[in-house]
Amino acid sequence: MTTFVVGLTLTAIGLVNQLENQPLNLIVAQTEFTTPTTYVMIPNKVLTAYPGKVSVTANNDGEVFLAAGRESDIVGWIGKAQYTEARLSVNQEKEQVLLSETERSGSGELADPRGSDLWRLEVAENFEGKLSVPEGNEVGVLIAAKGIDLAPRKIMIEWDLEDQGAPIAPITLIGLALMIIGALWSLWLFLTSYRKTRITRNWNGPKRPRAKSKRPKFGKKKSEPQAPVTSRRQARALKFVALALIPAALAGCTPEYVNPVLSPSPSPAQDILTPVMTKDQLKRILSEITEVVALADEELDRESIEVRVSGPALVARRAAYNIARRTETPTPPAPLLAEPIQLFLPSATDTWPRSVMVVTGEQTLTMLVLRQESARDQYKLYQYMDILPEVDFPEVAGEEVGANTVKEDSKFLLMPPTDLANAVGSLLNEGPDSTWSILMDGENQYINDVSSVQRTLAETLSNANVTFGHKLSNDGMVLLTSGEGGALVGMYMIDTYTIIPKEPGDAVAISGQEAILLGAGGSATGIETRYGAMLLFHMPAAGSESRVRLLGATQQLLTAVSLGER
Repeated sequence: MTTFVVGLTLTAIGLVNQLENQPLNLIVAQTEFTTPTTYVMIPNKVLTAYPGKVSVTANNDGEVFLAAGRESDIVGWIGKAQYTEARLSVNQEKEQVLLSETERSGSGELADPRGSDLWRLEVAENFEGKLSVPEGNEVGVLIAAKGIDLAPRKIMIEWDLEDQGAPIAPITLIGLALMIIGALWSLWLFLTSYRKTRITRNWNGPKRPRAKSKRPKFGKKKSEPQAPVTSRRQARALKFVALALIPAALAGCTPEYVNPVLSPSPSPAQDILTPVMTKDQLKRILSEITEVVALADEELDRESIEVRVSGPALVARRAAYNIARRTETPTPPAPLLAEPIQLFLPSATDTWPRSVMVVTGEQTLTMLVLRQESARDQYKLYQYMDILPEVDFPEVAGEEVGANTVKEDSKFLLMPPTDLANAVGSLLNEGPDSTWSILMDGENQYINDVSSVQRTLAETLSNANVTFGHKLSNDGMVLLTSGEGGALVGMYMIDTYTIIPKEPGDAVAISGQEAILLGAGGSATGIETRYGAMLLFHMPAAGSESRVRLLGATQQLLTAVSLGER
């Protein structure tokens, strides 16, 4: 019975200790900043100070805006404007998390942060807003109002810790073991005693003989030394002393609880650059871009498309609208799809301009190149190329890693990227005899089709001098690294066809879209047509035995004009 009581006592001590040391499941830090500011930035090291899900709440008298994005992107978006940075500290005595403010002075232009493509998540509310912060990718939080009004000053950060439960103290396990042993021991004693009592009652043996009475002998008994006898009261006292000493001795078996508030452990700064965009951001941005393009295509609207399209893509789309407007039954260009996404390659950089490559579609695949000129600009469709049939697409980095940007004059590629237009032009004009065929593979559908058109024109217009010119446009190239040290290269080149009659009085005839733009079926003085070609290449690394390959192409007729009189 004593063993059971000791076990019960130890178990009770362990359970009390476990209840007293229940781990925190929520850490809260809140403050009210004193410095008036338009923007408040909470850096990644504050948000990752403790594990678990993080949420940020801001209160204001008016509008409240919160956005989550890469910390470097937030700083880039704020630019030279003044802002306040939140800092975290711990009061060790009171075991409290404290927020403080650090002012970052500046005089840059203020802007409205709502709707920026940089944000992974954003919340806009009145009076109070709460944002659940996504994990990873160096995430930080921007707090503002409209970008001109003062930002909220009451800030609260909550870390929802994982429910781990209090650890079971060894003293509890020891107590439970002693209780089980004591219970089993008591049960065994009870069963043994019960059996003896039952046997004694049921056994009828011979009667015991009466003891003969003996007369007492009177006389002196020899004295013998006797051992000291411990009384039952003394034994019982010793049991209680042992019962009190055992729990006291085992009390040290209870674990010491350490408050996680006292030891913040923010995520270390990453040594490598992270992707500029997540898959969720891409889907949202692509949806907005393709919606703008679809509406502009339907109305053949040259102006509204400029909101989300720029560079070569804008030139090509406007040229297509120009041709469609001149026809009796206008047909919009082929639509651009936002899904399904077959490949997503964001750049990994913290500078601008920055680019993202994405392949969409099912039957016909299209490479969409998105470009953001500066931190406060939106991503716009910069190039689009139809992936050529049966093309073997190179391996690229995963979307969680991203690709490094490559300079146009890189010495680490098989050939200078700026020479691509000359190589393509030579293959188009000379075919397999081109010296560039050593470095570039000319066996693809685009080269074959365009060179075939050139040969047909030269053969058909025998009464004219036909020349074909090819040059790189002034629009910047897009280069992102691929596997094995190579690069994906998006470029835009201009192809110019000049047709001049050999003899005065002769005329040259044209048809199709060229005749629509010219407004006539031919010219006696000559015709010049210009085409824009958006091309996607894979360029191997320097020293590679592989050749440059054309992966995708989209060509669009831009202009057709009559030359002046000779």
